[in-house]
Amino acid sequence: MSYIITTFCHGRKYETIKEHWLKRIKSKCSPKDIKIWDQNIPSILNYGYGYAFWDVIRLHNNIELCMKEKIKVIHIDLDIIIEKDIQQLIDLPYDIIISKEIGGPKAYPPECSSKIGFGVCSGFYILHPSSISFMSNILNFMKTYKFNNYSDQVNLMNYITNDESKKITEEKIILDGREYTNKIIEIDNIKICVLDFNIVTRDPIYNNGQFANHINVDNVGGTNNFIRYFYEDLEKLPLTCRCGKLGDTNICSHIRNQL
Repeated sequence: MSYIITTFCHGRKYETIKEHWLKRIKSKCSPKDIKIWDQNIPSILNYGYGYAFWDVIRLHNNIELCMKEKIKVIHIDLDIIIEKDIQQLIDLPYDIIISKEIGGPKAYPPECSSKIGFGVCSGFYILHPSSISFMSNILNFMKTYKFNNYSDQVNLMNYITNDESKKITEEKIILDGREYTNKIIEIDNIKICVLDFNIVTRDPIYNNGQFANHINVDNVGGTNNFIRYFYEDLEKLPLTCRCGKLGDTNICSHIRNQL
């Protein structure tokens, strides 16, 4: 089954990254199309351009695209570098597939992850047409500020955490000869697969067969350094912080000795 990859681009930082992201996507994946959203539908932003307004725009567009094309829609942030074909992830038999947030029970938002033991990261997600009703509900929460935030990650985590009927299990899977453990959330008659952290790795230090690297641009010293990750070996880039300490640009203790 074919699929469409989407992302959201706003601001000079990400405009500079866009061409490198596109080149990498086209070299590793085989989507039917690639869509890049921008802030061209502000009428749905009931609370103005607050934090994570982009999440509302991109999810609104992704749901509409999924409904219109009756096709799987994959959202990939511009600060995610695809390392190999994601077809195996797209083929997983779940309604929503989403990456895991760094931090375990302290993952953002911690008031939710502390209760279920982990968090989701909406920088990478796969929507099947069967997820439309569920995700439309989440989008409505975002637009109405139900959880005092536009963030899809915050709204999804709060909804999951507060639903006492949910069921969370673990499932082991083999991809390219490596074993991973995914979290499976059964809720509202759908199944959400939260990928093992080592499948889409946040602020990676080592090459470990991951499908993608999610790298905070500011934590590696800005756009020019980030772009190097598209073309140079991850383990030969002793830049600044790769620990996932968002907003902290101090030198990473893991690689201090390499500098």
